[in-house]
Amino acid sequence: MRTVNVLCVCGSGTATSAMLSAKIRDVLEEHGYDCDTDETNPPGVATMMLARPWDVLAYTSPVEEDCGIPMLNATGFLVGINEDEFIEQLMDAVGALDLSD
Repeated sequence: MRTVNVLCVCGSGTATSAMLSAKIRDVLEEHGYDCDTDETNPPGVATMMLARPWDVLAYTSPVEEDCGIPMLNATGFLVGINEDEFIEQLMDAVGALDLSD
């Protein structure tokens, strides 16, 4: 099974998105998935989308462009509000992926 690639986006592309990345990695690993994440800010999304293929984009700051992949609002997940709802959305998105090597 290949690794799930998640791009995390926050206002500055550093602290908040790094915390989000860690939480998402933990959730996916608990569900048996290998996960690779990276962080950026909204203006950096277009460049990151060209750099490599991403499976899911999780954001705490609005992303204007449609990236052609599931885009999940992770603000509540990060601060502990409706975490189960976000995890369900994340697992639905990951479950729909073709993760064969």
